[in-house]
Amino acid sequence: MHIHRFTGRAASYLKGRPPYPEAIVDELERHGLAPGSLIADIGAGTGAASLLFLRRGYRVIAVEPNDDMRAAALASGIDARPGLGEETGLAGSSVDLVLCSQAFHWLDQPRAWAEFNRIARAGGFIALLWNNRLRSGTPFLDDLEALLHRHAIEDIAQAERMDRRCWPGMHEAGFPHTHRLDLDAFLARISSLSWMPRPGAPGHAEMTAALRELFARHNRGGHVEMPHECKLYWTRRP
Repeated sequence: MHIHRFTGRAASYLKGRPPYPEAIVDELERHGLAPGSLIADIGAGTGAASLLFLRRGYRVIAVEPNDDMRAAALASGIDARPGLGEETGLAGSSVDLVLCSQAFHWLDQPRAWAEFNRIARAGGFIALLWNNRLRSGTPFLDDLEALLHRHAIEDIAQAERMDRRCWPGMHEAGFPHTHRLDLDAFLARISSLSWMPRPGAPGHAEMTAALRELFARHNRGGHVEMPHECKLYWTRRP
């Protein structure tokens, strides 16, 4: 099940995953979301999106089914609770924003969408959020993509499910940003991907050796840069 895909990856997730840009909050506030509102962060993982909104004065309940990821969110001071995207356990019409970050593609989407609408209050927001990595355009990105395909433990296109990252009728906004990584963070970034070998698993040592060689060739001043486009899809309940 997708619930267990990230078991053993929480530390890598915390160290290596890119943050979400502040522009996400600015965009939703332009359309009427107000600080102090209650947010349900569904499939919250270690809580990166929860922390973004908490810093901006929002109240957040994080819902995360994976024990390891939820423990990491709790350790960051987040109100993280067990639950599924399809069955959150939250009260109906109780939240001002239902946020699902990097997780909607794993869900039974019709059931999850019905649950999002159930827990969002009238006039409340539903938003899907993605940090999409750029796959080509520089020698580093081209070499990295080839390495990922060589060492992936499943088909990348099937795992990333780019065709399942939105829902019909949503508004869209994009925010380019770059994640600058030292060697340790770069290794963690790749180990955090659910379709790459996890730490301690067969193939992880070989992948790590290849990543170290790639980093040695492409780093500048001890860092590499991974560009992303953060995509925000949002709508409001009537």
